[in-house]
Amino acid sequence: MKNRFKQFITALCMLALFNSCFDLEPENFSKIDSDLFPSTEQDLRAAVVGCYNVLGIAYVMRYIQTCDLLISELTTDALNTSWGDPWSQTSQFIWTANNMAAKDLYFRYQQGITKSTKIMDAIEKSDMLEQDKAHGIAELKALRAFFMFRLYSLFGPVPVVRDPKIATDVTQEWKPSRPTKEDYVQNMIDDIETSYQDLDIEVEESERGRFTQGASLMTLLKIYLHEKQWDKVVEVANRIEALGVYDVELTTPYEDVFNIANENVNNKEVILYIGRISTDSNFSWSWFACVLPATPAYQSTTGVNITVWGGLKTPWDYYDKFEPGDKRLVNLFRYFTDTDGNLVDFKTVDHPKATGAIPMKYSEDPNQRGEWQGNDVILYRYADVILAKAEALNELYGPTDESIELINKVRRRAGVSEIAVSDYDQNGLRDFILEERARELYCEGHRRDDLIRHSKFIEYAQARGAYAHDYHVLFPIPQTALDENGKLLQNEGYEK
Repeated sequence: MKNRFKQFITALCMLALFNSCFDLEPENFSKIDSDLFPSTEQDLRAAVVGCYNVLGIAYVMRYIQTCDLLISELTTDALNTSWGDPWSQTSQFIWTANNMAAKDLYFRYQQGITKSTKIMDAIEKSDMLEQDKAHGIAELKALRAFFMFRLYSLFGPVPVVRDPKIATDVTQEWKPSRPTKEDYVQNMIDDIETSYQDLDIEVEESERGRFTQGASLMTLLKIYLHEKQWDKVVEVANRIEALGVYDVELTTPYEDVFNIANENVNNKEVILYIGRISTDSNFSWSWFACVLPATPAYQSTTGVNITVWGGLKTPWDYYDKFEPGDKRLVNLFRYFTDTDGNLVDFKTVDHPKATGAIPMKYSEDPNQRGEWQGNDVILYRYADVILAKAEALNELYGPTDESIELINKVRRRAGVSEIAVSDYDQNGLRDFILEERARELYCEGHRRDDLIRHSKFIEYAQARGAYAHDYHVLFPIPQTALDENGKLLQNEGYEK
């Protein structure tokens, strides 16, 4: 049964959604105005929703060129661009500490961490029911761990505000040095392990989009995958499966997972998503406008007049990773009908923006308004768990019947040929899993981390002509953050 805290959070989420309450201005991560500190129970509950807003802004910003999803794909072989800066700057690895699209993410995630810390402390000191306190703090720890992990992936271990005294006292000077990698990683793990069981295993449809036990554990799985702690990856994958609420056999057709008609229904593959709606530009995104072709002009299948800019595509080399007839190509297409009714083979089009296949990923939004679409954005889904476990098992034991069956689960749904244990040694299967993740999870924000984990991020970038060096596996700390804190050291390779 829903408790009072969860009922109120749901109401506040809906109120926020329809009143466009995203704060789009960067906030100094080490200073939060004490006058804005939550003082009532209602304020505390609203403040939790505000932390979800930070997630929506940072990961799928309406200004898509500076969001995590785009940066995590455009720096890889999964996307290219025919546009200039900041798009080409990101794609070609020519960013600097003073000028990079990822700068906003540094401060956004810092903002989310600080807010989460502050509100956790306020909830702990409040008169709320103990079960409500536990649930609210667990949500905030899950969010804080997510923010910390994304910050860590992009910039490495950096100082973050986990002390409520620092989060709430604007008079206190806070200029710490960088933490060790070990301490930073352990703090993320502790946040999840000490709290995830206070979250719901499953939520009602009206509350989807909030962190559940599975979503929190999924961040933990990502942390262990990043750190190559393979036994822990297997353990956490098993814990997610044991929750008993996900489509572990992948019975949902691939196309249906991303069909807007299936949002807010019983989609058992989705573990966490960010809700979008096209009727408010603050809560929508412009992916279709970025990827759809303008010449020849794409004909909408829903009759909606979609604004099209068309500067992002999936390179043909990446498209060719798929077998003919792969069902996952349904929204990554080479062929389409133009506005004159002609069937277009986009690979044969001679145009500066015809640089690859069209990665729609999601079905069209029949309520799209110009460039703004309202498809919910999937952050975590169960196919990722399956492939992560297969990868970990291969690293531990080499190809086994279990790891091969996990991969074949994904491939059977895609309608492509199955593989056998005898087909691969450990190195060969490692490479195959990386490419299977490319096919299954394209344009979902995982490719950069996958390539870095496999030590192919720089190699692939150099192969396509990007100005990439080994140190580019991390972005530089923004110069403004360095100027504010003289103890904060720059990432290697970017020093003056």
